[in-house]
Amino acid sequence: MTEAVIQGIIMGLILSTFCGPIFFMLINLGITSSLKSVFYLAFGVFVSDMLTIFLLLYAALGSITDLKSLEILYYFGGAVLIYFGIRNLLKEPVIVEYSEVSQKALNKIFIRGFMINSLNPTILFFWFGAMMLAFSTYHNNKNLVLAQFISGLAVTLFTDCLKGYSAFHLKKYVKPSFLKVLNKISGLIIIGFGLKLIFFH
Repeated sequence: MTEAVIQGIIMGLILSTFCGPIFFMLINLGITSSLKSVFYLAFGVFVSDMLTIFLLLYAALGSITDLKSLEILYYFGGAVLIYFGIRNLLKEPVIVEYSEVSQKALNKIFIRGFMINSLNPTILFFWFGAMMLAFSTYHNNKNLVLAQFISGLAVTLFTDCLKGYSAFHLKKYVKPSFLKVLNKISGLIIIGFGLKLIFFH
């Protein structure tokens, strides 16, 4: 169990480098708005991730009985991870401005974070790939898989808040060139996970 928790923490830290639209929204909120705005957005993403993972886990536990019969899913999951890694390597950062801080605006930020994360198919397939990797690693042990994802979710929530908090206090150091470097680093990491899932599951 301890190993699963540690792996979940590592997974959360690695996934936190994924530079999707939410990442840039968090950074931008930290630069242009309030810390409360950052936390509302991060919690909206957290709720979305939690629901997505538990829906995937429920579906997996209801259907997975033999890992060998799911060989094709490992290849599919690995290909999906590699695809997202390549996208991170190639894409340019796009920053959206936010300046509202009223309660109504904060509620909208929460909903926006939840909806963007939930309706983005890349999020669903990314978590799918991560879940297949976990099932492979723990030989279909549902308790260990659950422990890993709970700890991973906690870490991603913390790191999302930390991104916006850091941007808020280190505004002058957050530049587009820095974001481009993070894109490339996260892309390489994600590709590595995809290759591991395909060749070493």
